Amino acid sequence: MSLMLLICLNLLAIPGGHFEMSTDPAKSIVGMKGLVDMEGFFISELTNYAKALKDKIDTIESFLQDVQSKRDISRRNPKEFVAHPLNAFSLIRRMHEDWTHLELYMSEQVGMSYLQAIKNGLDEAQPTDKDLRDAIGGIISLHRFYNLQPVDIAKGLLMGKQYNAHLTTLNCQTLALACLNSNFDRDALNWYKTAVEQYDKDRDGHVYSEVFEFKLRDLYINYTSTLVVKGFRKAALDILRNVSDLDATLWLLQKDVYEIGKIDVPDPTFIVERGIDHNGCQGFRKTKKYFSSHYERWTSDFLRIAPLKVEILSLDPHIVIYHDVIYDKEISRVKIISLHSLKSTPQYLHGDDFNVKFSKVPEEQESPLNRRIRDMTGENVMEDTDFMINNFGICGFRGYHTDNLEVQDQTAELGDRLTSIIFFLSDVVQGGAISFPNLHLSVWPQKGSALVWQNLDQSMHPNEDLLHFSCPVIVGSKWTLVKWLHEKPQMFFKPCKKEFKEFNI
Repeated sequence: MSLMLLICLNLLAIPGGHFEMSTDPAKSIVGMKGLVDMEGFFISELTNYAKALKDKIDTIESFLQDVQSKRDISRRNPKEFVAHPLNAFSLIRRMHEDWTHLELYMSEQVGMSYLQAIKNGLDEAQPTDKDLRDAIGGIISLHRFYNLQPVDIAKGLLMGKQYNAHLTTLNCQTLALACLNSNFDRDALNWYKTAVEQYDKDRDGHVYSEVFEFKLRDLYINYTSTLVVKGFRKAALDILRNVSDLDATLWLLQKDVYEIGKIDVPDPTFIVERGIDHNGCQGFRKTKKYFSSHYERWTSDFLRIAPLKVEILSLDPHIVIYHDVIYDKEISRVKIISLHSLKSTPQYLHGDDFNVKFSKVPEEQESPLNRRIRDMTGENVMEDTDFMINNFGICGFRGYHTDNLEVQDQTAELGDRLTSIIFFLSDVVQGGAISFPNLHLSVWPQKGSALVWQNLDQSMHPNEDLLHFSCPVIVGSKWTLVKWLHEKPQMFFKPCKKEFKEFNI
Protein backbone atom coordinates (compact mmCIF):
# COMPACT_ATOMS: atom_id res chain seq x y z
CA MET A 1 0.00 0.00 0.00
CA SER A 2 1.46 3.35 -0.99
CA LEU A 3 2.30 6.04 1.52
CA MET A 4 -0.16 8.49 -0.07
CA LEU A 5 -3.00 5.96 0.15
CA LEU A 6 -2.35 5.46 3.86
CA ILE A 7 -2.45 9.21 4.42
CA CYS A 8 -5.76 9.45 2.57
CA LEU A 9 -7.25 6.64 4.68
CA ASN A 10 -6.31 8.54 7.82
CA LEU A 11 -7.93 11.73 6.56
CA LEU A 12 -11.16 9.90 5.82
CA ALA A 13 -11.50 8.73 9.42
CA ILE A 14 -13.58 11.63 10.68
CA PRO A 15 -16.13 11.70 13.48
CA GLY A 16 -19.78 11.68 12.61
CA GLY A 17 -19.64 8.61 10.41
CA HIS A 18 -17.58 5.62 11.44
CA PHE A 19 -14.91 6.27 14.06
CA GLU A 20 -11.33 5.33 13.29
CA MET A 21 -10.82 3.28 16.44
CA SER A 22 -8.19 0.71 17.26
CA THR A 23 -8.69 -2.21 19.59
CA ASP A 24 -7.07 -1.95 23.02
CA PRO A 25 -6.72 1.86 22.88
CA ALA A 26 -5.00 2.07 26.29
CA LYS A 27 -2.10 0.03 24.92
CA SER A 28 -1.02 2.71 22.42
CA ILE A 29 -1.06 6.49 22.73
CA VAL A 30 -1.59 6.84 18.99
CA GLY A 31 -4.63 4.57 19.37
CA MET A 32 -6.12 7.00 21.88
CA LYS A 33 -6.63 9.69 19.23
CA GLY A 34 -9.81 7.97 18.08
CA LEU A 35 -11.26 8.34 21.59
CA VAL A 36 -10.36 12.04 21.61
CA ASP A 37 -12.15 12.49 18.29
CA MET A 38 -15.13 10.47 19.50
CA GLU A 39 -15.55 12.53 22.66
CA GLY A 40 -15.23 15.71 20.59
CA PHE A 41 -18.07 14.44 18.44
CA PHE A 42 -20.15 13.60 21.53
CA ILE A 43 -19.59 17.09 22.91
CA SER A 44 -20.77 18.58 19.63
CA GLU A 45 -23.91 16.42 19.62
CA LEU A 46 -24.61 17.17 23.29
CA THR A 47 -24.22 20.89 22.57
CA ASN A 48 -26.77 20.61 19.78
CA TYR A 49 -29.08 18.63 22.07
CA ALA A 50 -28.80 21.26 24.81
CA LYS A 51 -29.54 24.01 22.26
CA ALA A 52 -32.64 22.15 21.06
CA LEU A 53 -33.86 21.87 24.64
CA LYS A 54 -33.11 25.53 25.27
CA ASP A 55 -35.00 26.56 22.13
CA LYS A 56 -38.00 24.58 23.35
CA ILE A 57 -37.79 26.18 26.78
CA ASP A 58 -37.52 29.63 25.20
CA THR A 59 -40.67 28.94 23.17
CA ILE A 60 -42.57 27.73 26.23
CA GLU A 61 -41.40 30.71 28.27
CA SER A 62 -42.54 33.08 25.50
CA PHE A 63 -46.03 31.55 25.58
CA LEU A 64 -45.99 31.59 29.38
CA GLN A 65 -45.07 35.27 29.45
CA ASP A 66 -48.02 36.12 27.18
CA VAL A 67 -50.65 34.18 29.15
CA GLN A 68 -49.17 35.31 32.46
CA SER A 69 -49.69 38.96 31.54
CA LYS A 70 -53.38 38.24 30.91
CA ARG A 71 -53.60 36.22 34.10
CA ASP A 72 -52.30 39.17 36.10
CA ILE A 73 -55.29 41.20 34.90
CA SER A 74 -57.93 38.47 35.31
CA ARG A 75 -56.75 37.52 38.80
CA ARG A 76 -57.59 41.00 40.24
CA ASN A 77 -61.29 40.87 39.21
CA PRO A 78 -62.26 37.73 37.26
CA LYS A 79 -65.90 38.78 36.77
CA GLU A 80 -64.98 42.17 35.39
CA PHE A 81 -62.34 40.59 33.18
CA VAL A 82 -64.71 38.15 31.43
CA ALA A 83 -67.44 40.77 31.25
CA HIS A 84 -65.51 42.29 28.40
CA PRO A 85 -66.35 40.34 25.21
CA LEU A 86 -62.81 40.47 23.81
CA ASN A 87 -61.34 38.97 26.96
CA ALA A 88 -64.08 36.35 27.14
CA PHE A 89 -63.62 35.34 23.52
CA SER A 90 -59.83 35.21 23.85
CA LEU A 91 -60.05 33.05 26.96
CA ILE A 92 -62.39 30.54 25.34
CA ARG A 93 -60.30 30.35 22.17
CA ARG A 94 -57.06 29.91 24.14
CA MET A 95 -58.52 27.14 26.26
CA HIS A 96 -60.03 25.49 23.17
CA GLU A 97 -56.99 25.71 20.88
CA ASP A 98 -53.75 27.18 22.29
CA TRP A 99 -53.42 24.99 25.37
CA THR A 100 -54.09 21.90 23.27
CA HIS A 101 -51.29 22.84 20.89
CA LEU A 102 -48.99 23.62 23.80
CA GLU A 103 -49.69 20.27 25.44
CA LEU A 104 -48.77 18.54 22.18
CA TYR A 105 -45.66 20.70 21.86
CA MET A 106 -44.60 19.87 25.42
CA SER A 107 -44.97 16.14 24.74
CA GLU A 108 -42.76 16.28 21.64
CA GLN A 109 -39.24 14.90 22.19
CA VAL A 110 -36.57 17.18 20.84
CA GLY A 111 -32.96 16.43 19.88
CA MET A 112 -33.53 12.71 19.43
CA SER A 113 -31.22 12.62 16.41
CA TYR A 114 -28.38 13.91 18.59
CA LEU A 115 -29.07 11.29 21.25
CA GLN A 116 -29.14 8.59 18.59
CA ALA A 117 -25.82 9.77 17.19
CA ILE A 118 -24.22 9.45 20.63
CA LYS A 119 -25.78 6.01 21.12
CA ASN A 120 -24.47 4.85 17.74
CA GLY A 121 -20.99 6.11 18.62
CA LEU A 122 -21.00 4.26 21.93
CA ASP A 123 -22.26 1.08 20.26
CA GLU A 124 -19.50 1.33 17.67
CA ALA A 125 -16.46 2.29 19.69
CA GLN A 126 -17.06 2.48 23.44
CA PRO A 127 -14.02 1.29 25.45
CA THR A 128 -14.49 -2.15 26.98
CA ASP A 129 -14.05 -3.32 30.56
CA LYS A 130 -10.63 -4.64 29.54
CA ASP A 131 -9.67 -1.22 28.18
CA LEU A 132 -10.58 0.31 31.53
CA ARG A 133 -8.51 -2.32 33.36
CA ASP A 134 -5.54 -1.53 31.11
CA ALA A 135 -5.88 2.18 31.89
CA ILE A 136 -6.19 1.48 35.63
CA GLY A 137 -3.07 -0.68 35.52
CA GLY A 138 -1.17 2.15 33.88
CA ILE A 139 -2.04 4.61 36.66
CA ILE A 140 -1.19 2.05 39.35
CA SER A 141 2.23 1.52 37.74
CA LEU A 142 3.08 5.18 38.46
CA HIS A 143 3.10 4.34 42.15
CA ARG A 144 4.75 0.97 41.68
CA PHE A 145 7.73 2.20 39.70
CA TYR A 146 8.01 5.88 40.62
CA ASN A 147 6.73 5.91 44.22
CA LEU A 148 4.11 8.50 43.30
CA GLN A 149 1.32 8.86 45.85
CA PRO A 150 -2.39 8.90 44.92
CA VAL A 151 -2.89 12.43 46.26
CA ASP A 152 -0.10 13.76 44.01
CA ILE A 153 -1.24 11.76 40.99
CA ALA A 154 -4.79 13.05 41.43
CA LYS A 155 -3.57 16.64 41.53
CA GLY A 156 -1.39 16.19 38.43
CA LEU A 157 1.87 16.52 40.38
CA LEU A 158 4.14 13.93 38.75
CA MET A 159 7.76 13.62 39.76
CA GLY A 160 7.81 17.18 41.05
CA LYS A 161 6.28 18.65 37.88
CA GLN A 162 2.78 20.15 37.98
CA TYR A 163 0.55 19.46 34.97
CA ASN A 164 -2.75 20.96 33.93
CA ALA A 165 -4.52 17.65 34.50
CA HIS A 166 -6.19 16.00 37.47
CA LEU A 167 -8.33 13.07 38.51
CA THR A 168 -11.91 13.52 39.69
CA THR A 169 -13.60 11.87 42.65
CA LEU A 170 -15.13 9.31 40.28
CA ASN A 171 -11.69 8.51 38.84
CA CYS A 172 -10.19 8.03 42.30
CA GLN A 173 -13.10 5.88 43.43
CA THR A 174 -12.62 3.58 40.44
CA LEU A 175 -8.92 3.24 41.23
CA ALA A 176 -9.69 2.51 44.89
CA LEU A 177 -12.04 -0.33 43.96
CA ALA A 178 -9.48 -1.75 41.50
CA CYS A 179 -6.72 -1.69 44.13
CA LEU A 180 -9.04 -3.31 46.65
CA ASN A 181 -9.87 -6.13 44.21
CA SER A 182 -6.13 -6.65 43.62
CA ASN A 183 -5.39 -6.75 47.38
CA PHE A 184 -3.42 -3.50 47.25
CA ASP A 185 -4.97 -2.49 50.57
CA ARG A 186 -2.84 0.55 51.37
CA ASP A 187 -3.23 1.95 47.85
CA ALA A 188 -6.99 1.34 47.99
CA LEU A 189 -7.34 3.29 51.23
CA ASN A 190 -5.18 6.11 49.89
CA TRP A 191 -7.30 6.33 46.74
CA TYR A 192 -10.49 6.40 48.84
CA LYS A 193 -9.04 9.20 50.93
CA THR A 194 -8.05 11.08 47.79
CA ALA A 195 -11.53 10.56 46.31
CA VAL A 196 -13.04 12.28 49.36
CA GLU A 197 -10.53 15.14 49.17
CA GLN A 198 -11.18 15.71 45.46
CA TYR A 199 -14.94 16.10 45.94
CA ASP A 200 -16.31 19.64 45.62
CA LYS A 201 -20.02 19.91 46.41
CA ASP A 202 -20.54 23.19 44.53
CA ARG A 203 -18.80 21.85 41.43
CA ASP A 204 -19.73 18.19 41.50
CA GLY A 205 -22.81 17.79 43.68
CA HIS A 206 -25.68 18.32 41.25
CA VAL A 207 -24.21 16.61 38.18
CA TYR A 208 -22.81 13.69 40.16
CA SER A 209 -26.14 12.96 41.86
CA GLU A 210 -28.48 13.60 38.92
CA VAL A 211 -26.41 12.11 36.07
CA PHE A 212 -24.03 9.60 37.66
CA GLU A 213 -26.28 8.56 40.58
CA PHE A 214 -23.37 9.29 42.89
CA LYS A 215 -23.99 9.86 46.59
CA LEU A 216 -21.27 11.19 48.85
CA ARG A 217 -22.81 9.04 51.58
CA ASP A 218 -21.94 5.89 49.63
CA LEU A 219 -18.34 6.98 49.15
CA TYR A 220 -17.93 7.47 52.90
CA ILE A 221 -19.63 4.13 53.58
CA ASN A 222 -17.27 2.30 51.22
CA TYR A 223 -14.21 4.12 52.56
CA THR A 224 -14.94 3.64 56.26
CA SER A 225 -16.23 0.08 55.80
CA THR A 226 -12.96 -0.81 54.10
CA LEU A 227 -11.05 0.78 56.97
CA VAL A 228 -12.99 -1.31 59.47
CA VAL A 229 -12.49 -4.55 57.51
CA LYS A 230 -8.75 -3.87 57.35
CA GLY A 231 -8.65 -3.21 61.08
CA PHE A 232 -8.53 0.59 61.11
CA ARG A 233 -11.53 1.05 63.42
CA LYS A 234 -10.33 4.20 65.15
CA ALA A 235 -9.50 5.87 61.84
CA ALA A 236 -12.96 4.99 60.51
CA LEU A 237 -14.62 6.35 63.64
CA ASP A 238 -12.73 9.64 63.40
CA ILE A 239 -13.98 10.12 59.85
CA LEU A 240 -17.58 9.18 60.66
CA ARG A 241 -17.75 11.60 63.58
CA ASN A 242 -17.18 14.46 61.15
CA VAL A 243 -19.68 13.35 58.48
CA SER A 244 -22.41 11.45 60.33
CA ASP A 245 -24.77 14.44 60.05
CA LEU A 246 -24.81 14.08 56.25
CA ASP A 247 -27.06 11.04 56.32
CA ALA A 248 -28.77 8.79 58.83
CA THR A 249 -26.97 5.77 57.38
CA LEU A 250 -23.63 7.30 58.31
CA TRP A 251 -24.88 7.99 61.83
CA LEU A 252 -25.92 4.35 62.24
CA LEU A 253 -22.59 3.20 60.83
CA GLN A 254 -20.78 5.44 63.29
CA LYS A 255 -22.72 3.83 66.10
CA ASP A 256 -21.79 0.33 64.92
CA VAL A 257 -18.12 1.21 64.50
CA TYR A 258 -18.10 2.77 67.94
CA GLU A 259 -19.35 -0.49 69.45
CA ILE A 260 -16.73 -2.48 67.54
CA GLY A 261 -14.06 0.01 68.62
CA LYS A 262 -14.68 -0.75 72.28
CA ILE A 263 -12.44 -3.76 71.83
CA ASP A 264 -9.07 -2.42 72.86
CA VAL A 265 -7.12 -3.37 69.74
CA PRO A 266 -4.87 -0.70 68.20
CA ASP A 267 -5.14 0.08 64.52
CA PRO A 268 -2.53 -1.72 62.41
CA THR A 269 0.20 0.20 60.64
CA PHE A 270 1.48 -0.27 57.13
CA ILE A 271 5.20 -0.65 56.72
CA VAL A 272 6.27 2.50 54.92
CA GLU A 273 8.83 1.56 52.34
CA ARG A 274 11.55 3.98 51.48
CA GLY A 275 11.33 5.46 48.03
CA ILE A 276 14.05 3.27 46.56
CA ASP A 277 14.25 2.98 42.80
CA HIS A 278 15.28 -0.62 42.21
CA ASN A 279 14.53 -0.43 38.49
CA GLY A 280 16.63 2.59 37.58
CA CYS A 281 13.56 4.34 36.18
CA GLN A 282 14.47 7.48 38.08
CA GLY A 283 18.17 7.09 37.33
CA PHE A 284 20.72 5.36 39.53
CA ARG A 285 22.44 7.18 42.36
CA LYS A 286 25.75 5.72 41.36
CA THR A 287 25.54 5.77 37.60
CA LYS A 288 28.49 4.78 35.48
CA LYS A 289 29.79 7.79 33.66
CA TYR A 290 29.74 7.68 29.90
CA PHE A 291 33.21 6.68 28.81
CA SER A 292 33.72 8.79 25.71
CA SER A 293 32.17 10.62 22.80
CA HIS A 294 33.60 10.55 19.32
CA TYR A 295 32.79 10.51 15.62
CA GLU A 296 32.64 7.04 14.07
CA ARG A 297 34.63 7.11 10.81
CA TRP A 298 36.07 3.64 10.23
CA THR A 299 33.25 1.08 9.90
CA SER A 300 32.61 2.06 6.25
CA ASP A 301 34.10 4.19 3.52
CA PHE A 302 31.06 6.50 3.55
CA LEU A 303 31.66 7.47 7.18
CA ARG A 304 35.01 8.96 6.28
CA ILE A 305 33.17 11.88 4.71
CA ALA A 306 30.01 11.76 6.90
CA PRO A 307 30.96 10.41 10.36
CA LEU A 308 28.35 9.49 12.97
CA LYS A 309 28.21 10.96 16.45
CA VAL A 310 28.48 8.20 19.06
CA GLU A 311 28.76 7.94 22.85
CA ILE A 312 30.13 4.86 24.58
CA LEU A 313 27.89 4.11 27.56
CA SER A 314 29.50 0.85 28.66
CA LEU A 315 32.68 -0.93 27.68
CA ASP A 316 31.86 -4.39 28.98
CA PRO A 317 29.33 -5.21 27.74
CA HIS A 318 29.69 -2.81 24.85
CA ILE A 319 26.74 -0.36 24.71
CA VAL A 320 26.75 2.79 22.60
CA ILE A 321 24.27 5.44 21.56
CA TYR A 322 24.39 7.10 18.13
CA HIS A 323 22.93 10.57 17.71
CA ASP A 324 20.98 11.99 14.75
CA VAL A 325 20.88 8.71 12.84
CA ILE A 326 17.21 8.65 11.84
CA TYR A 327 15.55 11.67 10.27
CA ASP A 328 12.09 13.24 10.60
CA LYS A 329 11.06 12.13 7.12
CA GLU A 330 11.99 8.53 7.89
CA ILE A 331 10.23 8.69 11.27
CA SER A 332 7.02 9.96 9.68
CA ARG A 333 7.16 7.26 7.03
CA VAL A 334 7.50 4.30 9.40
CA LYS A 335 4.83 5.69 11.74
CA ILE A 336 2.28 6.11 8.95
CA ILE A 337 3.03 2.66 7.54
CA SER A 338 2.39 1.06 10.93
CA LEU A 339 -0.72 2.98 12.07
CA HIS A 340 -3.28 0.42 10.89
CA SER A 341 -1.31 -2.67 11.85
CA LEU A 342 -0.26 -2.00 15.46
CA LYS A 343 -1.21 -4.90 17.72
CA SER A 344 -0.58 -6.01 21.27
CA THR A 345 2.87 -7.42 21.85
CA PRO A 346 3.81 -11.02 22.60
CA GLN A 347 5.52 -11.99 25.82
CA TYR A 348 9.28 -11.78 25.96
CA LEU A 349 11.72 -14.35 27.27
CA HIS A 350 12.30 -12.74 30.68
CA GLY A 351 9.32 -10.45 31.16
CA ASP A 352 5.97 -9.18 30.07
CA ASP A 353 4.84 -6.14 28.17
CA PHE A 354 2.17 -3.83 29.51
CA ASN A 355 0.27 -1.32 27.38
CA VAL A 356 2.53 -1.64 24.34
CA LYS A 357 1.68 -2.23 20.70
CA PHE A 358 3.98 -3.23 17.88
CA SER A 359 4.00 -3.73 14.14
CA LYS A 360 6.42 -5.15 11.62
CA VAL A 361 7.84 -2.56 9.23
CA PRO A 362 9.18 -3.99 5.95
CA GLU A 363 12.29 -2.33 4.64
CA GLU A 364 14.34 -2.69 1.46
CA GLN A 365 17.75 -4.27 1.93
CA GLU A 366 19.56 -1.28 0.43
CA SER A 367 17.38 1.41 1.96
CA PRO A 368 19.21 4.39 3.49
CA LEU A 369 18.17 3.22 6.96
CA ASN A 370 19.57 -0.29 6.49
CA ARG A 371 22.76 1.10 4.98
CA ARG A 372 23.10 3.40 7.99
CA ILE A 373 22.79 0.41 10.33
CA ARG A 374 25.52 -1.34 8.37
CA ASP A 375 27.67 1.77 8.82
CA MET A 376 26.91 1.89 12.56
CA THR A 377 27.56 -1.76 13.35
CA GLY A 378 29.82 -2.96 10.56
CA GLU A 379 27.52 -5.99 10.28
CA ASN A 380 25.58 -7.73 7.53
CA VAL A 381 21.91 -6.71 7.24
CA MET A 382 21.02 -8.87 4.22
CA GLU A 383 19.06 -11.45 6.24
CA ASP A 384 17.57 -8.98 8.74
CA THR A 385 16.03 -6.24 6.61
CA ASP A 386 12.76 -5.61 8.47
CA PHE A 387 12.10 -3.62 11.64
CA MET A 388 9.65 -3.72 14.54
CA ILE A 389 8.00 -0.46 15.58
CA ASN A 390 6.56 0.04 19.08
CA ASN A 391 4.18 2.62 20.49
CA PHE A 392 3.66 2.63 24.24
CA GLY A 393 0.25 3.30 25.75
CA ILE A 394 -0.91 4.65 29.13
CA CYS A 395 2.17 4.35 31.36
CA GLY A 396 3.32 1.53 29.09
CA PHE A 397 6.41 -0.47 29.97
CA ARG A 398 8.30 -3.59 28.95
CA GLY A 399 9.26 -5.96 31.75
CA TYR A 400 12.69 -7.36 32.50
CA HIS A 401 14.01 -9.33 29.54
CA THR A 402 17.00 -10.01 27.37
CA ASP A 403 16.80 -9.96 23.59
CA ASN A 404 18.13 -13.49 23.23
CA LEU A 405 15.96 -16.16 21.67
CA GLU A 406 15.10 -19.48 23.25
CA VAL A 407 17.02 -22.33 21.62
CA GLN A 408 13.81 -23.77 20.12
CA ASP A 409 13.04 -20.39 18.54
CA GLN A 410 16.41 -20.11 16.78
CA THR A 411 16.78 -21.16 13.15
CA ALA A 412 19.78 -22.78 11.53
CA GLU A 413 20.08 -19.89 9.07
CA LEU A 414 19.98 -17.08 11.64
CA GLY A 415 20.81 -18.39 15.09
CA ASP A 416 20.46 -16.10 18.10
CA ARG A 417 20.17 -12.32 18.13
CA LEU A 418 23.67 -10.91 18.10
CA THR A 419 23.03 -7.15 18.00
CA SER A 420 20.12 -5.00 19.17
CA ILE A 421 19.43 -1.57 17.69
CA ILE A 422 16.70 0.65 19.16
CA PHE A 423 15.90 3.90 17.36
CA PHE A 424 14.07 6.50 19.44
CA LEU A 425 11.43 8.07 17.20
CA SER A 426 10.17 10.59 19.77
CA ASP A 427 11.22 12.54 22.81
CA VAL A 428 9.33 11.61 25.98
CA VAL A 429 8.29 14.34 28.40
CA GLN A 430 8.77 12.15 31.48
CA GLY A 431 9.73 8.53 32.05
CA GLY A 432 10.29 5.85 29.44
CA ALA A 433 13.98 5.18 30.17
CA ILE A 434 15.65 1.92 29.18
CA SER A 435 17.32 0.60 32.30
CA PHE A 436 20.12 -1.96 32.62
CA PRO A 437 19.98 -2.66 36.38
CA ASN A 438 23.00 -4.98 36.43
CA LEU A 439 25.08 -2.21 34.86
CA HIS A 440 23.52 0.68 36.82
CA LEU A 441 22.78 2.33 33.50
CA SER A 442 19.63 4.20 32.45
CA VAL A 443 19.13 5.71 28.99
CA TRP A 444 16.32 8.17 28.28
CA PRO A 445 14.73 8.50 24.83
CA GLN A 446 16.21 11.16 22.57
CA LYS A 447 14.47 11.58 19.25
CA GLY A 448 16.74 10.63 16.35
CA SER A 449 19.21 8.60 18.42
CA ALA A 450 19.84 4.84 18.39
CA LEU A 451 20.92 2.60 21.27
CA VAL A 452 23.11 -0.32 20.18
CA TRP A 453 24.52 -3.30 22.06
CA GLN A 454 25.62 -6.89 21.44
CA ASN A 455 23.71 -9.65 23.19
CA LEU A 456 26.37 -12.35 22.74
CA ASP A 457 29.98 -12.46 23.88
CA GLN A 458 32.92 -13.60 21.75
CA SER A 459 31.98 -17.22 22.41
CA MET A 460 28.41 -16.52 21.21
CA HIS A 461 27.00 -17.00 24.69
CA PRO A 462 24.21 -14.73 26.05
CA ASN A 463 25.34 -11.95 28.37
CA GLU A 464 22.99 -11.84 31.36
CA ASP A 465 24.30 -8.40 32.32
CA LEU A 466 22.23 -7.09 29.41
CA LEU A 467 18.98 -7.83 31.21
CA HIS A 468 17.03 -4.62 30.68
CA PHE A 469 13.72 -3.00 31.43
CA SER A 470 11.74 -0.35 29.56
CA CYS A 471 10.39 1.92 32.29
CA PRO A 472 6.78 3.15 32.28
CA VAL A 473 6.13 6.31 30.30
CA ILE A 474 4.84 8.96 32.70
CA VAL A 475 3.88 11.67 30.22
CA GLY A 476 4.32 11.56 26.46
CA SER A 477 4.13 9.18 23.53
CA LYS A 478 7.10 6.84 23.23
CA TRP A 479 7.92 5.41 19.81
CA THR A 480 10.80 3.04 19.17
CA LEU A 481 12.01 1.26 16.03
CA VAL A 482 13.85 -1.98 16.72
CA LYS A 483 16.08 -4.18 14.62
CA TRP A 484 17.90 -7.35 15.62
CA LEU A 485 20.89 -8.62 13.67
CA HIS A 486 21.42 -12.36 14.05
CA GLU A 487 24.68 -14.21 14.58
CA LYS A 488 24.87 -16.67 11.67
CA PRO A 489 24.79 -14.09 8.81
CA GLN A 490 27.81 -12.37 10.40
CA MET A 491 29.99 -15.49 10.24
CA PHE A 492 32.04 -14.38 7.20
CA PHE A 493 31.19 -10.69 7.38
CA LYS A 494 32.54 -9.58 10.73
CA PRO A 495 35.43 -11.54 12.24
CA CYS A 496 35.48 -12.19 15.98
CA LYS A 497 37.92 -10.24 18.08
CA LYS A 498 40.95 -12.06 19.35
CA GLU A 499 41.00 -13.09 22.98
CA PHE A 500 44.30 -12.97 24.79
CA LYS A 501 44.95 -15.32 27.67
CA GLU A 502 47.16 -14.35 30.58
CA PHE A 503 49.96 -16.67 31.62
CA ASN A 504 51.90 -16.53 34.86
CA ILE A 505 55.60 -17.01 34.16
